Amino acid sequence: MSNWGTIALGCRIGERADPLFVRSWQNMIASGLRKGDGMIDPAVEMPHHFAANYLAKLFLKSDANTLCMVDSDMIFSADTLSKLRDNPEGAGYGTLSPLCTTRRNPYVPVVLTTKGKSAWTARVDLVDGSLVQVDATCVAFALIRRQVFLDIDEKFKVGGWFFDWGPQGYGEDTTFSDRARACGYKIGIDTGIQIGHRGSMTFGWDVEKKQTVFSDYNQVKLFTT
Repeated sequence: MSNWGTIALGCRIGERADPLFVRSWQNMIASGLRKGDGMIDPAVEMPHHFAANYLAKLFLKSDANTLCMVDSDMIFSADTLSKLRDNPEGAGYGTLSPLCTTRRNPYVPVVLTTKGKSAWTARVDLVDGSLVQVDATCVAFALIRRQVFLDIDEKFKVGGWFFDWGPQGYGEDTTFSDRARACGYKIGIDTGIQIGHRGSMTFGWDVEKKQTVFSDYNQVKLFTT
């Protein structure tokens, strides 16, 4: 058992699970769980923040020390969880994630620090294979300690609503990270452990340049690089 103690695996599944995710998930369950670890009911076909709160609620009813929240569009190896929990440098962090990138343009690592009060910056310069401290993590694959939830509830009186959408389009990842940091917790990303992020892509042909064109559906730009 690592510093993270026993772990409860919980998954957020949208309309459907990506086939490669299913393979990743199955392999990790088969070889990545340890004595005392368990699984909680997946959150299915819910908005992202509803799904995250659903998993948090079930986790807090369990006996596990740490929640491992995983989204159904992430691709990872069977030992990703083991590598993440066994890194001794993660002992001082309240939440810890492997390195992933956005699945829409500009396709940058989700290694975020604040810039002022309302902007987030993707710190590509911090990605060097080490465990780095950031201001926000992506909960698409994240270890979160039980005490983080308890302290957020105590400080902010959220009544179980740990995750919600914030102003200016910020997601449940950043609002949760803000609250965790306000409670004194460090947030980390192990840039030496990489996972994949599946996304939709449209393929076309540029007649003049005679080459394939790749395009995706872009949302509002939420952070800078």
